[in-house]
Amino acid sequence: MSVLKIATYSLNNRWFTPAMATIMIASASQLYGYERVVPYFFITSLAIFFSVVIFKTLQTILFYKDALEELFNPEKTLYFFTIVVAVNLVGMCFSRIFHLYTTANIFWYVAIGLWLGISLFTFSILFLNQKSEDRKFEDVFHGGWFFATAGTQSTALLGVIVAEHATRYVTFIHVFSFALWSIGASLYIVFMALIILRLVFYRIDSNTVLSPYWMNVGAAAITAITGIVLHQHIQGTGGSFGDFLPFLKGISLLFWSFGLWWMPFLIILAIRKLAYSEEGLAFTVGYWEVAFALGLYANSTIQLVNVFEGRYLIILSVCFYIACIILWCFASVFTIVHLVQSSQWIPINNLTINYMVPYSFKLHGRLFQVKEVVNEWLDQTIQGVLKKRYCVITNNNLTCFISYDMLAKKWYLDQVKD
Repeated sequence: MSVLKIATYSLNNRWFTPAMATIMIASASQLYGYERVVPYFFITSLAIFFSVVIFKTLQTILFYKDALEELFNPEKTLYFFTIVVAVNLVGMCFSRIFHLYTTANIFWYVAIGLWLGISLFTFSILFLNQKSEDRKFEDVFHGGWFFATAGTQSTALLGVIVAEHATRYVTFIHVFSFALWSIGASLYIVFMALIILRLVFYRIDSNTVLSPYWMNVGAAAITAITGIVLHQHIQGTGGSFGDFLPFLKGISLLFWSFGLWWMPFLIILAIRKLAYSEEGLAFTVGYWEVAFALGLYANSTIQLVNVFEGRYLIILSVCFYIACIILWCFASVFTIVHLVQSSQWIPINNLTINYMVPYSFKLHGRLFQVKEVVNEWLDQTIQGVLKKRYCVITNNNLTCFISYDMLAKKWYLDQVKD
């Protein structure tokens, strides 16, 4: 089984966020006047974007059953909107950075098709699919649902950018973009009510994935950006939408403020998780989600300066920009190290592909890296729980038996062989 196949199977839609975070740095750098570094960031984001697209296509072909399962999984289905966000942001960069307006138009048409298809399919699944008795609200709903808002708002944003250079149907594009912006804002309000319900009335365990909740911040920021850009374009072109200018200005500030309000709570939750987690600082693609959210806030804050003329906002925007770059560098190094370590061993059969062996685990406070999988088998306990068991060799030549509970979806260290 090749390393390429491991990478293909392990890929999920959240891996579009590295490209999105890189584009946010490129966009913010352009707004600050750092024109020299902008093309490099954008080319890097393109390389990431098309690499993920290729791997995602291969995954759909090679593991189509798992791809369908992910699509019908209510916990993961709305992550498909990350594809829409990535396509829109790439189109935005083609227009703003390289002035390739026709290319930006093509990306917008593709994004509209993806948004329509994914919206109809994912929400139909959530509404109509048979609900299982063991499906819990706290397990299904999470901050990743805000990618639906981000996908909607990014489509509206690229529409406004396309309208800046359009010679026909400008009013129609305004109507369409304003409608999308309204839908995205409404989704944000609904999801935010559910998020507060989730955090107030349901327990947050130490193993709860917190990085998707940063999209509370990111979705608010991109809603503010879209509202501000729409305000600026309508103000310049005039027309029948002039009466909506105060509304756009006020609602954009409202969403920006609400997203900013969330940041301290998310930082507190992250510190608490790091303090109580037994895994320590483990790799997760969620670092890119946080970097993406910070990049969106850097962009939205500098955009507010143009509308409200609040020069004091520049300092806040610079702080977000620096924080985004620092986290981007950290996530880049961590990702490269993770990918290198992940390719040091090759699974021996299809069972390992279906339930990936962890690359590392802790024993008495020490971190051990998995160097080789010696053997693996399926086993059913007396209680009827189906477990996947492995015999592995660590980096210091220690032989260990570990198991994966297929019902609880958790890993366990069973025995250390002398």
